Formats: sequence, structure tokens, C-alpha cells
Amino acid sequence: MKTKIILLTTVLFLTANFTSIVSAADPFVYVSPSSLTKTVGGNFNVSIGVKTSGNKVCAVEGTLVFNNLSCKSVTIAKSVTPQSSPTCSSPYFLIGIPSCTIIDSALFTVSTKAGKVGTASISFTEVDIIGEGVSAGTASKRGNYTIKDISVPVPKPVTTPTSKPVSTSVVTPTQDSLPITLDTMDTQEEESDSMTVSQPEELDGMSFFAIIKRIVTFSKNETGNVWIDFFRRIAMQLWFR
Repeated sequence: MKTKIILLTTVLFLTANFTSIVSAADPFVYVSPSSLTKTVGGNFNVSIGVKTSGNKVCAVEGTLVFNNLSCKSVTIAKSVTPQSSPTCSSPYFLIGIPSCTIIDSALFTVSTKAGKVGTASISFTEVDIIGEGVSAGTASKRGNYTIKDISVPVPKPVTTPTSKPVSTSVVTPTQDSLPITLDTMDTQEEESDSMTVSQPEELDGMSFFAIIKRIVTFSKNETGNVWIDFFRRIAMQLWFR
């Protein structure tokens, strides 16, 4: 019986202590989302809220700190009553929560613009989470962000058109297209000579002096033919005498 009493007392003691430990967790102010990646000049919104951790919270006080971010506007949540509303030029705030609360609550929303490439953050200073007439905590968790360069479209590679090789056809010279050589000229000259028409009938009727005159005035090829006809005529006259 004593053993049962001792065990029951021990369980009740441990349970009481455990409940005390859970209730002792501190509330804190937070930024959501707590991490994000944006490009330079990109706009995004963050929510500022309070996590009660089971504690009764009646008001939250603090000052926003922007690092590599530009504040564009601040919008207060409808469920809270601001005593001092934060602005971009004056980021101090004192937000009251009607009837207090033990539930996590959003306080306001901040619209921001990303700065230069690197890291950025939103944090708090002089935080005070107020319960029923006492301070419930001063903790806060900041938001950390990564700012990247604006994506630049990669230009398409310029393709240089390749010129097709010009086909050079080899022309085989034919007999007609061969250049005229000296031998060819001589051959043509001989053919021209052989084509000269002799006119024995005409010479037969000529006088001796007419034949001599024609020999003197004719060209080389014609003169040769005249001489041949001349001697042929004399030979025929001597033969028939």
C-alpha cells in the first residue's frame, strides 16, 4: 500500500513539473516566410506575427529593421488594434490584441522590394511581448532572403552559313577546240593551196605576154599554178607539132 502511494505521488510530481516546463516556453515575434529567393528588384510580401507558445499575449512592441530590402507599404491585420502603426518611414510598432490571446496571431503585412545581389533580411529591435500587466518575452526570429541577379536571356548562337564549294568541271579539249599551232597553220595553208582551182582552159587562150603578166601579178600560190600551166601549154604545143 505504501508503495502505491509513493508511486502515485511521484507521477503527480513529475506531471506538475512537466506542465510547468511546457508553459514556460517563451513567445516570440516572427517573419513569414522565414526564407525566400528573389531576383534583384523583385517584390514580395512578408507577414509579421506573434507565436504565443501557450502564453497569454495582450500586446506586442518592437521596431522593424530592413537589410538590403526597400519597404513599400505596411498593412495592419484586422484582428488587432494598433497603438502605434508602423510605416516604411517609421517602422516602430505597438500592436494591441483585444481580450488578449494564447493563439498565434498575425499582426501586419509588409510589402518589400529586393535590393542588390546577395543576402537580405527583416529583423526586429527592442521587442517586448506583453502579457497581463507583465512582460511575457523579448524573443524574435528574423527572415533571411537570397537575392539573385536578374536572369538575362542567353543569345542564340549566330550560325555562319558555309559556302558550298564551286564545282569546277574539267573540260577535255576536242580536236575542234585545240589551239592553232604552226603545224596546223601549215596544214591549212597546204589545204588552201590544194583547193586553188587551176584554169588551164583560160590560159590556153592567153598570149605569151598575158601569161607572163599574170605570173608577175599573182600571189605565190597562184603563180605556181600559172607556171605549171605555162610549161604544160608549151609542152603540148611541141608534142603536137
